[in-house]
Amino acid sequence: MLAHLIIRHKVRFKISRPRATRYGDYRAPQQGSGHRISVNGNLNPYAFYITALHEFAHLIAYESFGHKIAPHGKEWKSIFGELLSGALEKDVFPEDVAREVQRHLQSPAASGCADHELMRALRNYDEHPAVLLEELPEQSRFVINGNRVFEKGALLRKRYRCLDVQNQRFYLISGIAEVVPLHGK
Repeated sequence: MLAHLIIRHKVRFKISRPRATRYGDYRAPQQGSGHRISVNGNLNPYAFYITALHEFAHLIAYESFGHKIAPHGKEWKSIFGELLSGALEKDVFPEDVAREVQRHLQSPAASGCADHELMRALRNYDEHPAVLLEELPEQSRFVINGNRVFEKGALLRKRYRCLDVQNQRFYLISGIAEVVPLHGK
């Protein structure tokens, strides 16, 4: 399905190095370059596939409606839903992921990361699953984004209130944020 989309839309498709801030990216044509999509190469096959479909939904929405639509508006949601439904029909996902994709289709989030249940199902297929913030006990210290040290606080609705050890400010961090625990601190 991805090969068909790449050929049909004449997109420059790049498997990129891991990026901490995003799993994939779509760039519309500009200054003579065509459509460009990149997806992180460190994703498991199912996360890679869903991310690629997410980015292709942006491309198709751009081709169909132009650049004046909301990036994750109703047009994008409709197209992304069609792409995911097609993947479900082809049985490309294991049962647990397929179940969460089906549920996710009810209202696709702007980011698959915002759907905690889908992220947990996809995580089952990671070669080396990362530690999630929600797995740490309260008052544990951890590193996020490579160098910032936080102390985990209480859960407030869907996010944890965490103290940045350096600047002593509090931040709300998602429970499914990937962290590196600091032991003995």
